Amino acid sequence: MAISELHASHIRKVEVSFCLIGPDLDPEVVTTRLGLTPDQAERRGDERRHQRSGAVLGLFHEGLWALGSLPRVDSKDVNDHFRWVLGRLLPHKEAVLELARGGEVFFNVLWKSTYLYAGTGPLIDAECLAGVAALGGGMGFDIYQVDEPEAERRAVADHGPDTV
Repeated sequence: MAISELHASHIRKVEVSFCLIGPDLDPEVVTTRLGLTPDQAERRGDERRHQRSGAVLGLFHEGLWALGSLPRVDSKDVNDHFRWVLGRLLPHKEAVLELARGGEVFFNVLWKSTYLYAGTGPLIDAECLAGVAALGGGMGFDIYQVDEPEAERRAVADHGPDTV
């Protein structure tokens, strides 16, 4: 199921991230077992820092291993992002399930759009939902309204988001 051109015209950013967390999770063990390089890996006790200032915000209370679809997937269809992430993880399903014991698996969907109204959010197809379920994953959504000046909206509609 592809998204319509009208629906895509409002979308500014989509990303799907897979997260494995647990109190004793060792991200190096996850990387070795899965043979995948994470976008983020933290041990319990590592410092949490502010992304911009670098100020210490506290410590990580659990280990974290995360893999996201950006910048690898250039699509406004959330299912393309899910398929990319699931394509890397499902071949290692048993290892993921084993590594998740005592912890949690979840997928986070980041969705930014200039138009949020009933039915304009991410539509996840059955194949992707089945993949998430096969890995024992939950799902969360970060959905944001992006306000753009009218001139910028027209330029994106006329020429695409890469020209603005």
